[in-house]
Amino acid sequence: MWFPYFLLAIAYLLGSFPTGYLVGRIAGIDIRQHGSGSTGATNVWRNVGRLAGISVFVVDFAKGAIAIYLMQQANWLMANLGFERLAIANLSIFVIGAGMLALIGHSRPVWLGFKGGKSVATGVGILFVLNWAAAIAAFSVWLATMAIWRTVSISSIAAAAIAPVLMWTLQPNLIYSIFVTVGCIFVIWLHRSNIERILNGTEHSFKSDSKV
Repeated sequence: MWFPYFLLAIAYLLGSFPTGYLVGRIAGIDIRQHGSGSTGATNVWRNVGRLAGISVFVVDFAKGAIAIYLMQQANWLMANLGFERLAIANLSIFVIGAGMLALIGHSRPVWLGFKGGKSVATGVGILFVLNWAAAIAAFSVWLATMAIWRTVSISSIAAAAIAPVLMWTLQPNLIYSIFVTVGCIFVIWLHRSNIERILNGTEHSFKSDSKV
């Protein structure tokens, strides 16, 4: 049945929607040529402004949430299209496929030469649909870490590290828990340059960034 594969393609395209790049262009800059070069919310916040950064985070969050939700509703959608006899038995596999493609789409968008953001906001959106309690708890860790270190990358890495623990504790779906573990490892891997700067003591922080 073609429909779930169509939704997988939609998941990647949603993830790859270049929110930060477009917001930067509206502000008159190519965000890829400023700051870290990332198209994510943090770099937009630093170089365009607070409202722009928050707007990018919200849209990127929605990209992940919608990608997962559409696939979760695939059988309902097919039933309403008259294909109820072709219901997907292994829907969870397609759900995590949609989640992974949304993450990859954000960090490797086809529209921008496969160079995008760190997939944090998109990942939070995915996690929220899979398990809202785990998402809120992980975001609370992000906030607490941010309050202490005032460094977005440290907070994002900390939240990504705790999210799998929360999923294994709160989520009875084994496949979803495995996916969140793999997805968070991917997000942390995307932060490898940040980790290097953290170790060197040269990472940007909100304490020292005068543009925030």
